[in-house]
Amino acid sequence: MWYKSGGLSLFSGSKVVLGENTLWADKNNGVSAGSMLLIFADCGIKIYEIASVMSDTELMLSSEYSGCTANGVHYAIPVFGSNDTFDHAAYVAQIAAMLAGYQSQLTQWKQVLTERGQVTLTDNSGQSVVVKTLPDLTDAVSRMMDKTLNGADIPDKAQFVANLGLSDVVHKSDLANHTHTASQITDFTDAVRKVLVATLAAGQGVSLNYDTTNNQLVVSATGSNSGGGNSDGGNSSGGRDYTVVTQSITAVTSPVVFRINNQTTYAYDAYALKEEVGSKTQVQLDDFGTNSASSYSATGDVIFDGALRSYANETLNTTQDGAFYSTPIRSAGKDVSFDLITDSLVSGLTSATSMPGVTVSQSSSAKGAEVVWQGWYAFDNNQQTIWSSEAPLPQWLSVSFSDLKTLTFYSISPSRFGGGVSPRSWKIQGSNDGGVTWTDVDARTGISWGSSTQTFRLAAAVQFKAYRFYCTAVNGQTDNTVAIADWVLFNDAKKFLLLADDGSYYTAANGTLTQVAAPTSAADITATGFASSGKITEATLAGKKLVKLVSDFPASCRVVYTSYPQIAIQKLVTTANSWSSLVSVVPTYTQSGSGNIRVAVSRNGNDWSVWNGSAWTSIGALTADTASAAKLLSSGTSLSSIAAITAAQWALLYSNNSGIPDAISFAFAIDMPIAATDVANIDNLSLTITASAWKLQTPAEVEIRWYRDQVTFKPASTGNYKFAYQHP
Repeated sequence: MWYKSGGLSLFSGSKVVLGENTLWADKNNGVSAGSMLLIFADCGIKIYEIASVMSDTELMLSSEYSGCTANGVHYAIPVFGSNDTFDHAAYVAQIAAMLAGYQSQLTQWKQVLTERGQVTLTDNSGQSVVVKTLPDLTDAVSRMMDKTLNGADIPDKAQFVANLGLSDVVHKSDLANHTHTASQITDFTDAVRKVLVATLAAGQGVSLNYDTTNNQLVVSATGSNSGGGNSDGGNSSGGRDYTVVTQSITAVTSPVVFRINNQTTYAYDAYALKEEVGSKTQVQLDDFGTNSASSYSATGDVIFDGALRSYANETLNTTQDGAFYSTPIRSAGKDVSFDLITDSLVSGLTSATSMPGVTVSQSSSAKGAEVVWQGWYAFDNNQQTIWSSEAPLPQWLSVSFSDLKTLTFYSISPSRFGGGVSPRSWKIQGSNDGGVTWTDVDARTGISWGSSTQTFRLAAAVQFKAYRFYCTAVNGQTDNTVAIADWVLFNDAKKFLLLADDGSYYTAANGTLTQVAAPTSAADITATGFASSGKITEATLAGKKLVKLVSDFPASCRVVYTSYPQIAIQKLVTTANSWSSLVSVVPTYTQSGSGNIRVAVSRNGNDWSVWNGSAWTSIGALTADTASAAKLLSSGTSLSSIAAITAAQWALLYSNNSGIPDAISFAFAIDMPIAATDVANIDNLSLTITASAWKLQTPAEVEIRWYRDQVTFKPASTGNYKFAYQHP
């Protein structure tokens, strides 16, 4: 019997063999202790004896497996022949072992296996053959394996070879004067096939059918006879299990024939099913949201936030942390830099008091046709709106805060109505008493304007609760009012310190870290901190880990972080038992610059494969570390290539399962060498699949005929069929 469903997992130096999608313990499949196991591995064929069947998915060999550890290996139980040098004695021994495997089904073999002399065997058709018993045959084999005899104990060597049907094989071997592997002998397969067909007979629960089109001997399990089953002499067909054979019909010229035990009642049932390939359906595999993180084994800088990406660029905002402000940071990559984001003290107003803690006032406001150009329009982030005074100069615009605000520079944008009303001379003033007294902090004269915004830096940073723009002259000869589109106040005097995992504080400049005393007040951070760190490398950190960014005031920081190659591996495989085919993989992603994403797939989560353009190749195991990330980046499949793989090419991944998907999982490697500009994100991963159904065929679609010794099926059209019949 041949059994080759599923695949093997083999372990070098171990007697244990594990199966995937196998049913070894099912006695109907005929796998038992003493059977031969043919393994197609390591670019060759290896033969082992099965010592015991432990379960449906575990075998114990009689000797340790000598090949390489591997998964998804093809096999067959039992087999005849190997790629080793052809040996007459080994051939006879294998025939004897194979015949012994049927002793539980063929009672006539009891004499062959236990007695000496010759035994006459009779098959179902009444033909007889005389064979030597197994003990005599074993003695002969032992003598033939004795190197000192060199076949001297065989009286008629030529007749011996002729009896085996291998005269032509031996003749060719003698001519070459050297040994051949089985694959080199052109008629070896034919000779073996003849021996198998002539010697095998179906026992209880087994059906044999020789497929002349494909030159294959089909061995089918018919199932056991249930308690309500009837013998051939009964009148009911109930109670017997079915033999079901799946076959692809490419031509309808002749029926498919299955041999059965001789019967005369015709009290048995048969039917046929034809595959109906389902329509394409797209299923989402992952949206890479925050909940997806627990489904992956990943390196430390992999981010799941609606996209799978490597941590790189981020804007951090410090929040209240005791007397200071802080935010957690990363520093396990190649390098990192921190830069203060300068923000305005007030912006985006929709009224004079729309921002909490802020109030805008003005000396006067001009009345337009439809609007009064009030002061808050200078803080609405819209250069199409303006503040315009109505009364003669001098005129002022002020903004007050609920607490002290630091000012280091400001910008002014001119009115869109022309340069005549643009300010030429003014002062910037500060007040801490509600506007009773004002202190000059900046003064400008003779300023001319085009259409662009101009920026003005104070000589030193100042702190007040209110600031005023006090205009004394404009650029027009006759104009006596002032108008501006925007007045933006900035503070870039905020400073940062870095807290390391050893409790020490550091300032930074041009990528160099300098330890400073732990701050006791915001003033300490202002005095010793930095606004721009420069690129801090892993070598500069020298084993230190930066854990927190600390600021003197609430601040925003631009972080640029270069990570090492990252990898994310799905922990579980997605089962595909209901799919008939995997049509395509549909990734949604963004890549730019030198950003790089590579992919591998697996059927078991252990052995990973990549598509090389023409075939699937194994890259072995992957783990969540930098080495595996580098391996996958080097040999993995790009996202564009994954998206282009056809259904036929996906079927090659499941070649040992007739091209039908059983499971799939994904691993992703990400690299962003230039963190400031590179992009490499996967936003979504979907699969396009089909799911088939099997339709019961009518007599017009498949003609079924019963004979005394066979049942035939003749489909009217080509396709994939399942032929089922009860066995007498």
